[in-house]
Amino acid sequence: MEEKTVSVWKTTLMPAIFLGIVLILISVIFYITGNTFSSWASYLSYPVIIAGVVFGQITHKKANGGFLSYGQAVGSGIVTLIYAIILNSIYSYLLYEVIDPTLLDQFRIFVEEKLVQQGKIPEEQIDTIVNFTVKLQTPPLSIVTAIFSGAFMGLIVSLITGIFVKNNPVDDFTEKKQSD
Repeated sequence: MEEKTVSVWKTTLMPAIFLGIVLILISVIFYITGNTFSSWASYLSYPVIIAGVVFGQITHKKANGGFLSYGQAVGSGIVTLIYAIILNSIYSYLLYEVIDPTLLDQFRIFVEEKLVQQGKIPEEQIDTIVNFTVKLQTPPLSIVTAIFSGAFMGLIVSLITGIFVKNNPVDDFTEKKQSD
């Protein structure tokens, strides 16, 4: 019996687009309300990301004839999140470079205020930390960082959700054993 090969890159594209759009909408809502740097955006994004990864895994499972090994579940979850992060990174680039170029300066002020409020870091070191943090937020570097951190987050989430989504095909082992 010949096995049908299903491309994880094709089957996870639509779930990833949906996930990316929802993540962008969350970001837009926080931007419009003036809470662009709020940690609540992250907290709200986590369950959405988990749901998106599961959606990508289930979509791949359906395209694979209802079967999905643990490795395929992990792979499809990672690919789903990478696609979504790329889409979200394009939005972030447009936001910081085209829509509101002042956001990087606003971010600098936000980080500096947070560090001063904490009071744990000497004032001499605050500028160094702020400059380093802002460099990581510049669009080209933040896109690369987002893709790698998204892949890592996709791995962690997929390792967990893959346990529940996987459905291995019945092996031919029982048939072979009976024929021996």
